[in-house]
Amino acid sequence: MVSLTTTQRDLLHLLLTTEIPLGASTIGRQLRLTPRQVHYSLREIKAWVGGRNATVRHTPGIGVQIVCTVDQKRRMLGELSTQSKFQLILTPGQRQQLLALQLLLAREPLTLSDLQQDVVIARATVLKDLDIVEPWLMSFGLQIVRRQHRGCWIDGAELAQRQALAALLWGDVPFDRPILRAQHGQGLIFALAQDGALLPIIGRIDLLLRDWDTQAALERLAWAETELGGRFTDDAILHLMLALVIQGQRVRMGRYFACDASTLQWLQSQAVWPIAAAIGGQLWSGLPDHTLAAETAALAIHLMSGARDEAWRHDLGMDSAFPRLIDTLLVRVADAYGVPGLGHDRLLREGLEAHFLPACMRQRFGLWTPPRPSVDTQADRYAVERAVARQLVDHVTADTGIALPADTYDELVLLLRAAFIRARPERARRVLVVCPSGMATTQLLVARLRARFPRMGSFEVLSTRDLSAERIASADLIITTIPLALSAMPSIDIIQVHPMLKPEDVAALTQWMA
Repeated sequence: MVSLTTTQRDLLHLLLTTEIPLGASTIGRQLRLTPRQVHYSLREIKAWVGGRNATVRHTPGIGVQIVCTVDQKRRMLGELSTQSKFQLILTPGQRQQLLALQLLLAREPLTLSDLQQDVVIARATVLKDLDIVEPWLMSFGLQIVRRQHRGCWIDGAELAQRQALAALLWGDVPFDRPILRAQHGQGLIFALAQDGALLPIIGRIDLLLRDWDTQAALERLAWAETELGGRFTDDAILHLMLALVIQGQRVRMGRYFACDASTLQWLQSQAVWPIAAAIGGQLWSGLPDHTLAAETAALAIHLMSGARDEAWRHDLGMDSAFPRLIDTLLVRVADAYGVPGLGHDRLLREGLEAHFLPACMRQRFGLWTPPRPSVDTQADRYAVERAVARQLVDHVTADTGIALPADTYDELVLLLRAAFIRARPERARRVLVVCPSGMATTQLLVARLRARFPRMGSFEVLSTRDLSAERIASADLIITTIPLALSAMPSIDIIQVHPMLKPEDVAALTQWMA
């Protein structure tokens, strides 16, 4: 009897629930497998399916499909719904994430024997996995302590342990594909949850994570947004949700945040403190006063560090000097561009406030933040913005003593670019349209141009015979449906398009407008 692994089970389930053939690359994207892993798994699946009088049809260039009757498909899906007949073979990355999670959630030291039994691997493999996990933990200022007859545990600041947990639960890990992620509407998703009966550690972690009330955390954060008069970004809300449920778990474990007196006093003077105190009072009312104050401080730090979607009603400035710092930055931007109006750009001010304050807070307290989608701001057209962004960041560092991370720049470059586009004066452009295909085609092309680019300027239709040097010199752009070969032509942009204005033509014209 052929026994399937859980990976092969998932692949077979995908094939049985899809009516069309699937290529190896499509299967790999959906299941996060390499083409080699897909082909290897299909060998066992063919044998398993063959034992049930069905076949796997592999058509080159088309894909893979299960050939069977409706009743056979129903019976095979029924078999797949049981767990006891499958082998759970973890990848090294999955093992390493489970070990890191187990250590971070442990209430007491774990022996190597405990870890071996949890993941069902050899002692040497446990030691090798721990050696791989440790450098990642060290990036948070943590280390794995190993003591004979006592076991292993993670040593380091409580806030750092919470940050490592947040990164792990988010899926920001270097260990293969993540086994955990946060998602709107679903809370925490544990990729191995369905295999809890096959491995004790998975079952225990799944039960623990199910006890974390992510929905209640989101409701409290929505209330905090209302009280603060603003909105966090979607990613920031998920991150804050993780911070809140992790904080609750650590408090239940008796692991408390330590806050020095000066930081606590400063936080208590901020507008966010009453909101954090209200949430903390509901969640941890039984704690001693000094412990409750410290945990409230931890929550306030996270709220002040969350990226924002819009301006806030309350001033969440780092201190009274922060508004003056923003004033100085606006003056620097206006001087750099030579556009005085930028010094009074309300949207730019709000963008700088929403950008620099959370960044400074995150850097000050060493908070992990979710990685942002990469934005290509290295193109030549962003050269001025990159230079101005560097000046602003250097000024913030000199003023606050906080060295901001590299990911600060991309968003700042985009803020500056948007401000410059708003500030630059609109001028009437003269666009020559050369289309020798006839009146109907010409009118249709111009109509499409006016509909798609109403702010491009005035369109003047010319024949190639009317393209004189004087007319070309007075134009900003030539749009043509045929190649132009003009002698002694002045420097002017020429964009050749299809008479029906195809998507690639729209993209080229949009780029020219930008």
